[in-house]
Amino acid sequence: MDIIKKLLILLTIMEDRLIKIHRVTKVVKGGRIFSYTSTSICGNNNCFIGFGRGKSKEIIESIKKSYLKARNNIIKLNIKNEKIPHFIYAKHSSTKILMFPAAKIVGLICNSIVKQVLIASGVKSIFSKIHGSTNSINVAICAIKALSMLK
Repeated sequence: MDIIKKLLILLTIMEDRLIKIHRVTKVVKGGRIFSYTSTSICGNNNCFIGFGRGKSKEIIESIKKSYLKARNNIIKLNIKNEKIPHFIYAKHSSTKILMFPAAKIVGLICNSIVKQVLIASGVKSIFSKIHGSTNSINVAICAIKALSMLK
């Protein structure tokens, strides 16, 4: 099963999207040590999406690590006709997301992070609302969790 899944993923063109780069400072006796954490998603605009985080002392290395982890954590979603069939509710940490199906005319009415996740997964019309924390990492994880609950 894993071999078939990896072949399908390799045959499709995956698009990487960087969500956030965060600089982390560690204070030691000799001064400050800076490191970077980057969060990214990858998707093929047709039912496949992955999420990854990378940490490194250099920005480019952390971005490469996050892209690699996103490509290794790909899941398949049950999306038909470029929209969701029913209402979805998901919770991650203190972030709660509500997703409502919408007509094709409406488009994507949602947060910018959720919009990136939905574009990468191939959803064209949706209405969503976030309650609680709007931390970009938690919002992305919550949106992917919600989309994975589709039947």
